Amino acid sequence: MKFSVIITTFNRANSIHMCLDSLISQDYPKENFEIIIVNNNSTDNTEEVVEDYISRYPEVNIRYFFVPRPGQVYARQIGILASKNEILSFTDDDGILVKNWLSEIANVFEKNENATGVAGKIEIKWDKTPPEWIYDYEEQLGKLNYGDEIKYETGLYMNAGNLSIKKKVLIEVGGFNPEMVGDWLLGDGETGLWLRLKKNNCLIGWAPKALMYHLQYADKNATVKDIKRRFMNNGICVPYNIFAIDKEGNKNLVRNMFYAFRMGLRWSYKKLAYTLTGNMRRRYYALFRSAFYFAQVKYSLKIITDREFRNSLTKNDWLVKVNSKEALI
Repeated sequence: MKFSVIITTFNRANSIHMCLDSLISQDYPKENFEIIIVNNNSTDNTEEVVEDYISRYPEVNIRYFFVPRPGQVYARQIGILASKNEILSFTDDDGILVKNWLSEIANVFEKNENATGVAGKIEIKWDKTPPEWIYDYEEQLGKLNYGDEIKYETGLYMNAGNLSIKKKVLIEVGGFNPEMVGDWLLGDGETGLWLRLKKNNCLIGWAPKALMYHLQYADKNATVKDIKRRFMNNGICVPYNIFAIDKEGNKNLVRNMFYAFRMGLRWSYKKLAYTLTGNMRRRYYALFRSAFYFAQVKYSLKIITDREFRNSLTKNDWLVKVNSKEALI
């Protein structure tokens, strides 16, 4: 079984070396995997770091691409189309993979030939001890754990930080949905992919030993501001799917907007109550839930009032399409 490991990166010159070190150290035969790094218009010295690895490790097939167009979804497109192998494995530029990562993924695929994808365990690796409350929200930072036993389940959610999938299947369902494109958060990324896989009854395996440590910085990621932002991003997935994916029309979009507004007010009142009683743990949760709902209101209004934004959601130029048997070589 051969793998194409795809890493999209943006201004992570200071951390991508940890990801590359962990991939170069894999116990999987080096002739059976390639590493594809797609630089999504970084302004730091990411290119120099990658080129240094290419020159120092000629025995490892490392391929590098530069994509000037902002948007991770476009970088992933290039990685997918450039890949040469049957299994595509995605990880983050701040991810650290255990030595047997690829071997464990291969093991789960081989145990069940009907598996179209494999999800791997993700644990958060903090650069220093974070505040205690953040441990309640590590799933927002990518943490994923379905237990310590291999299993197979239709529609099992896969986090893109540790996601492997048969290339043929990924292309058939259209790849990932867009996320951040420039200054606009357009869609729901791997969640959109997961929904399409689930809709198509795709069997997903769980590889508990294919562990990825997701590096997080306490001063940046263990903050109310950052977790609030993540809840807001999750919130916009709701109107995005109503309008762009399920195409349920403006009536349902507006109906959801009013519902989200009511729920946002409800959680805002709860936040005030928890503040007055000094229950900070509950206050944080109420703050994040209100942000989740109010983000839907703002996003829905942008769809309704901004034609350029509305058109950008439906042009679907992010879909992965292969018109011939050969992709990029």
